[in-house]
Amino acid sequence: MNFKKLAVILPGTGYNKDKPLLYYAQTIAIKKEYEIVNVDYDKFFVGVNYRNSDEMNAVTGKAYEYAAERLDSINYREYDKVVFIGKSFGTIVGARYATEHNMAPTQIWYTPVMDAYEKAAGHIVAFMGDKDPIADVDAARKKAKEKGIPLHVYPNANHSLATGDALVDIDTLRDVMTITNEIL
Repeated sequence: MNFKKLAVILPGTGYNKDKPLLYYAQTIAIKKEYEIVNVDYDKFFVGVNYRNSDEMNAVTGKAYEYAAERLDSINYREYDKVVFIGKSFGTIVGARYATEHNMAPTQIWYTPVMDAYEKAAGHIVAFMGDKDPIADVDAARKKAKEKGIPLHVYPNANHSLATGDALVDIDTLRDVMTITNEIL
């Protein structure tokens, strides 16, 4: 009997499946014989003012509905292991969907948004930079501890886990992908 595995890729806004964190996570998953489902909702965020909370809330709701519809089309009972791999906004999508559907998938969170912690379900590991301009690192550490989520924080790294120093960034990416590989 084959052990069936599914990896659902949930990108961030403006950070698609072809960018390093998601590209290499997907590459690892493919090598480990996961079926891959990519959910792409970037079209909802084109031209959006990220600093306008009303505009963001409206668009975020539409993007989530679109993603949930795509996720609803999957028969999760066919799989022995399901992993949600999310980046930024994708961490909210995965956490919310899992909670609303009484699922407990493994979740890998790259630069999670704080709202994701409120709906955390399943085994989760998270990665973020301490110079992420949209994150409160201390609040994230506190929430992660409360929820029992291992949180890996990288010094001087931004919302893409980048520092501007290519060699440091490659080391960070290697560390993140080594842990991702262990989880998958």
